[in-house]
Amino acid sequence: MTQRLEAVGIQFIRFDYVKTGEVKDGSFHGYSDTGFTQMFEIDHRKNEHLLSVEGYCDYYHDLIYALQFKTNLKVSELMGHEYNGPKFKLTMEGNKIIGFYGSADGNLRALGAYVTAITPARMEAKGGKGGKEWDDGGDYEAVTKIHGRSDHKGIKDITFDYVDKDGHPKDETHGSTSGQGYTLEPFEINHLDREYLLSIDGYYDETSGVIQALQFKTNMKTSKLMGYYDDDAVKFTTACNGNKIIGFHGYAEKNLNSLGAYFTTLPLTKLEYQDSYREKLRDNGSSGNLWDDGSFQGVRKVHIYYDGYSVRCVRFDYDNGEKVESREHGLKAVDAVQEGEFILDYPNEVIMSVEGITTTLDTGMSMIKSLTFKTSKSRTSPTFGNVFGDNLTEFVLQSQGFAIVGFHGRSSQFSIHALGAYFFPMPPSHDG
Repeated sequence: MTQRLEAVGIQFIRFDYVKTGEVKDGSFHGYSDTGFTQMFEIDHRKNEHLLSVEGYCDYYHDLIYALQFKTNLKVSELMGHEYNGPKFKLTMEGNKIIGFYGSADGNLRALGAYVTAITPARMEAKGGKGGKEWDDGGDYEAVTKIHGRSDHKGIKDITFDYVDKDGHPKDETHGSTSGQGYTLEPFEINHLDREYLLSIDGYYDETSGVIQALQFKTNMKTSKLMGYYDDDAVKFTTACNGNKIIGFHGYAEKNLNSLGAYFTTLPLTKLEYQDSYREKLRDNGSSGNLWDDGSFQGVRKVHIYYDGYSVRCVRFDYDNGEKVESREHGLKAVDAVQEGEFILDYPNEVIMSVEGITTTLDTGMSMIKSLTFKTSKSRTSPTFGNVFGDNLTEFVLQSQGFAIVGFHGRSSQFSIHALGAYFFPMPPSHDG
């Protein structure tokens, strides 16, 4: 999608669609004049789809000033200008946006959306041949527990505990529950604490067609190896980037022969910043202007410019798949400013949390005095800024089991006033 912006709102917008597998160029809605253009691309080939649109509008003049788009994999930057007026949101739980309608003349005046239900993706069963087909379906909210038994051939039986969308528990067992076998250590998943099952590693014997061992990974932990495998066992992995497992299918009879999964989208979390001057932010801009980088695949490098009073400027180098994109906020051309940088071993290392200190002036305005970053490899950056002063308040941007994939906040020519972050569930493979 492409849109043109000016000081009095969005001039025009264009949406490109995919129909029968081919990209169809959309028409322009609005009027093209002076201004600047912003674009947001959605990769349908990676099962990425649009979930919501948020915007700033002026109901009195029927103008839309800014839009921000969210998919199951990322969030766009703020496209347009913040406006001291109501916000609107186009979204419907469990659905994706497949089309738009609205009104436009010299500017974009109104925007609505068409939605359709998100169908869980069914990934083929992997493992050995043999057994009878079984299918638990993909209509569950989450997998909550995995347990079973093993014998000399491999996994004898396996039980999946689910919770449905109404919160009701259900369990399904596959394989043979008769005969001898030793009990595998159960693996529990706390979906109420935003823990999600992300991937499976399995090992099977080609001759017998039996899965010998399984290992499950969430965004918070990895199970112990359930079973054992021979040196000549064949390994398989089942995962889908940006998605969580909500159901299983496969083949089994006397043992578990193969295993497949149903996937649906993972949540992308926006952690808002705290600002003691929030009620006056849009009245006179004393705490700076809103900026929002949206989200990316990860953060590669952080640049901080600071002096004895506050953090003056920040620059984040993001990974956008095929290229690195930088976003800079604040003003670094200040006397006696110091520069610090923190480089991550991306993609093997990600930012897990940010700790900061703010100061509140007599006028009520907040400024960030220092920032410290912590990673998945238990590394901590230097503290950038000054931790001493009056009226200090500490803040932490952190969400257990989630990595930071983008930042948003407020800044002016004097300081960074507020900082928030986008979080996305990360598998334990990113740990050191």
